[in-house]
Amino acid sequence: MELLFYSTIKQGAGARFQSIIEKLVPKEDIGIFRTMESLSSRLHQFPRNMSLAVILAASQKELFDLLLIRDCFEDIPLILILPDRESETISKGHKLYPRFIVYLDSGFEVFDEVFRTIIGRLDS
Repeated sequence: MELLFYSTIKQGAGARFQSIIEKLVPKEDIGIFRTMESLSSRLHQFPRNMSLAVILAASQKELFDLLLIRDCFEDIPLILILPDRESETISKGHKLYPRFIVYLDSGFEVFDEVFRTIIGRLDS
């Protein structure tokens, strides 16, 4: 299994999401990306055998940049963490075809539950 985690936020929410992921997935199976360039580079490499991507779009600019490379997410199950609940943000987020959307302000319990469910399905 290879899990991709993208977050430019190293402290606070970014660290908390990462710790939830690391509780359930061995560290050697997690690719952590902190820049759009490194994320894009990995998505363009072969083999693209990623089991799941967790993407934290911390700002509108990051979400826009993700939309520019949305074709790279094709065939990769995606959990998307959006910066806010504005209708425009949600609409843009859906263009990435995520399996699930979480918001930065929705609390970590929701993410933890969804993440556990998806990982459980991938393992079986």
